[in-house]
Amino acid sequence: MSSGYRFIVDTMLGDLARWLRILGYDTVYSRIYSDREVLELAFLGGRVLVTRDGGLYRRAVKMGVKSVLVESTIIEERLAEVSVKLGIDLIVDPEKSRCPECNGVLERVEDKSLVKDRVPPNALNSYDIFYVCSKCGKAYWEGSHWHNIRRVIEEAKRRAEEYRKAYRPRKIKTRKGFGSSAFKDKNTPHNVGADTEASEQA
Repeated sequence: MSSGYRFIVDTMLGDLARWLRILGYDTVYSRIYSDREVLELAFLGGRVLVTRDGGLYRRAVKMGVKSVLVESTIIEERLAEVSVKLGIDLIVDPEKSRCPECNGVLERVEDKSLVKDRVPPNALNSYDIFYVCSKCGKAYWEGSHWHNIRRVIEEAKRRAEEYRKAYRPRKIKTRKGFGSSAFKDKNTPHNVGADTEASEQA
């Protein structure tokens, strides 16, 4: 990864959330978050908001929340847009990936006895290195699906090069002096500001 960005992705971009996690980025996502909760978690948690909602994007920027408006419906183009707009590299490395399901940190495991009950027998016999999510316990390995992952990333890189030539940053006036007190009312969810993961994942 080329940056320390941490993301929150809106309800329309569950596929992108999984891919950002595969790329190694701490990415919060839930289908049940309201726009208000998304803005609160972004603002108070210091996360970059990635959204397809133009209205939500403009509200976030005016609040001073770093945001990316994604307009494509194709995952390769979505990744390309985020790459160009934030200046991040599209590099996939299983040693740095996070769990695409729950955003947990993956831990490298070489002792097969620790994963024998979590992976199919053929995978256990064919691979020597596994990655286990420290949160949900799911195990991963570099099987045939990694060919597709790398294919998607390479195509995203190609599209990013094309997109970069035509990209012009949007300019929206931000609101100065916007503080966290703006969220301190009776409707504020109890988990706002905490670096917790979504209760319902993509």
